[in-house]
Formats: sequence, C-alpha cells, structure tokens
Amino acid sequence: METRSPGRRRSAIFGALAVLVIAVAVGAGIMVVSSSRTPSAASAPSRAPRSYLALAQQGVATTSLWWDSKLHWYLDAIHDRTPRPLATLWDTNGLFETLDEIAIAQPTDRNLAAVRSFANGAERYWNGDLKPIPGYASYPGESSPRQQTWFDDNAWIGLAFLDAYRATGTTRYLSDAERAFTFIAAEGWDTLGGGGMWWSTRHPWRSGEALAAAADLAARLYQATRKPTYLNAARTYIRWANKHLLQLHGVYIRTANTPYPHLIEPKIPPKPMPTSSKAPGFVGKCPRGPGGCKPGNAIRLLGPGHPHSSNNPKTKMVAMPHDGEGAMLSAITTLCETTGKQSWCRQAEKLAAAAIVWLAPFSDGPQYDSVLVRGLLTLYAHDHRARWYRFAVKVARLITTHARTAPGLYLHGWDGRPVPSSSTGMLRTDAGSVSVFADLATVAPPS
Repeated sequence: METRSPGRRRSAIFGALAVLVIAVAVGAGIMVVSSSRTPSAASAPSRAPRSYLALAQQGVATTSLWWDSKLHWYLDAIHDRTPRPLATLWDTNGLFETLDEIAIAQPTDRNLAAVRSFANGAERYWNGDLKPIPGYASYPGESSPRQQTWFDDNAWIGLAFLDAYRATGTTRYLSDAERAFTFIAAEGWDTLGGGGMWWSTRHPWRSGEALAAAADLAARLYQATRKPTYLNAARTYIRWANKHLLQLHGVYIRTANTPYPHLIEPKIPPKPMPTSSKAPGFVGKCPRGPGGCKPGNAIRLLGPGHPHSSNNPKTKMVAMPHDGEGAMLSAITTLCETTGKQSWCRQAEKLAAAAIVWLAPFSDGPQYDSVLVRGLLTLYAHDHRARWYRFAVKVARLITTHARTAPGLYLHGWDGRPVPSSSTGMLRTDAGSVSVFADLATVAPPS
C-alpha cells in the first residue's frame, strides 16, 4: 500500500519490558495469547517452528500496549491521543495475519478464539453506506457514502479474513472476504482505460500493489470456492501486470498509466548477480562504500547506489513495494497449486528468485517487507525449496538482532533504523515483524 500521510503528531512510550505480558482486552473480547515458555527474543531463533511460534506469541502479548479499553480497539501508535487515534485497516493487517497464522500453526481453543475475536472486531471497518458499492473503509466505523476508500485495503483485509476462515472454518469470514472482492472487482478495475487497478475510489493512479493484492485475493478465493469468476479475475490481473508492470529484471514496477506509455519506467536489461555458495541467492560480502550494509546483516546487501539495487536511479528501476511483490508471488503460486499448470509454477519460481536478489535492501518497512516473506513461504510450502525458507530464516534473525526494542517488541526497521514513512511506536511496524515469526511457525524446515 502506498504511503498515506495523515499529517498528525504521535507520541510513543518505550519501556523495558521485564516480564511477559498476558492481556485480555475485555471490552471487545480481543484475546491476546502468549506462552510462559517463550524464549528470549534477544537471541536468534532456532529453525524449529515451535521457537518461531513462541516468538510470535510473545509479540502478540505485547500488542496490549496498543489496546484502548475505552474505544475497544487498537490504537495507531502507543498512547495515541489524536482525534482519530484508532489503527487504520492497513495498520492492523499484520496483527490480523499474525493471529491467523498462530492459530493455523497451533489450533488450540484459545488461539482460535483469538482469531474469531479479532475478525469480528475487524468487521467494524465495513462501510455498508458506501456508494455505489459497499466496501471496507480505512478507519473503523466510517459511514459516509462518499468516503475515499482504497482497493488495496480491501484486498488485504479480504486475505486476512480468508486466513481466518482457513484457521477456524467459520464461513462468515469467507463471506467477509468475498464481499471485499466484490467491491474491488466492481469499482477498482479500470475498464475504460484498458485495465489496471485504481489505488482508491478517487482514481489518482493505477497501483501495482492494489492489483497484486487483488490478484492474490482472487486466486485464494478460487482455491477456497472453486468459483470460475475468481479464477478468471486472477488470470486477468496477473496477465495485465505481466504485460504492463513486469521488468526484465523479473520484478514489477509500482504503477503504470497505460495506454500512456511515456509514463512507464523503461525496461532495463539486468546485470549478472554474483551469489554465495553458502547462501544461495545472496551476495557473499557487503559492498564497500556508501552503498554497503551493516556487518552481520545477511539481507541488506545492496545500497541505493549499487548497480543491482532496485532503488538505483541510474537503472530507472522503481520496484513495486514489497507487499505488492509478495502478493503477486502468492497469487501465482496459488494458481500453480489449484490449476496444476506448470507455467504458473515456473513463473512463481522465477519471480521468487528475482525478488530475493533485485529487491534489496529490505528497508521498505516491516509492514511491506513481511508480505514478501509470506509470499516466499507460500511458495516454499508448495515446492519445498530450501532456498526460500533459508531466506525467511535470515530475515527472522535480522528482526531479533536489529528490530527488537524490548522483549516481544519490535519498533525498529530490520536494519535497526527508524522505519521509513512511519512514526515511532506504530502498531504496523511491530506487527509486521512479528508476523514473520508466525509465518515461519506454519511450515516445517527443510529436511
């Protein structure tokens, strides 16, 4: 999702949490789960899924810092006292997905109840008065018929509801996901301009992230329902992206205004990328100079000036934010699984290989980068290639090393720096990192 600047000040309080917090937000019944056996988050996690599950549960426990008992929902930032303090739909997505994945990894009554409680609360984002088609608003309780509404928001919450359905089997959440797609399909697709997905109902531009998230939602809905409408939509969205957004590097740019080709970044042939035999797909050492990386950082290998960086102005390659790349990877992998067509499988493998090389540095922000990790683990669950799993493990180590600010609390970027386009103490920053642990808990390490 592109950055939205609400233009308001936030404050945050950072405490050194000495003990594990176990909280139950009684007002709306949001249950926060944890474990008394949680290991220290300061140490790099082992490869055992149970270790990642414990880290995820510990992270969820600390989200009580954002809970507002009077408003019965989560704040955008710790101790937010602005006129509209509640977390936006996008800001809650990481926590929603984390709860889903914890319940999928460990479907206990307590974990399933936490998913149901959060999903029921997330239905507050539904704006049934929106015209001409109802959809999910960015802020809970919106009821204006002309409220600006984002298509990527609707796809993200639709995907989270689908994972809630996957965890609990509650068909109500499947219906929640379907009505998100109904809004996207009716209002988001640019039928007059040759296709593409608008960013919002005000139609400022066609967004790669919105298109990718919609493709993922359509593919996942087809997987869940086998309705041809969803399959056709997923194919349409992906094929349009492949025609208008896909670079020769193998990754996607963030926007296109076709049929106005002069506004599209040119396709630049890729240069060969050296790799290390010890870590497939990674450069063996950090480059020297301003484009280098911090010692011990296995992901942030390429700086903005590096010829292989997706942010190098000389290459003109402005890559889609990583949530879009991850959603596209998930969508293509899902079509591979559900249709059995090897062309989709090959495309998913190619995209994943390109993503872990060309999208460095991983510094978009945890709320974006975590979606790409989820896409890689979706592919790993299908093809069982250790390369994708090992990449996710490296990310988890970065998080525990650089992003942690207190036990179970992750308010820094994965390089230890402030998160771009985010204020301090935001829920989405913390939940994005924690969701990586939850995702890793759902898959078994390679044998």
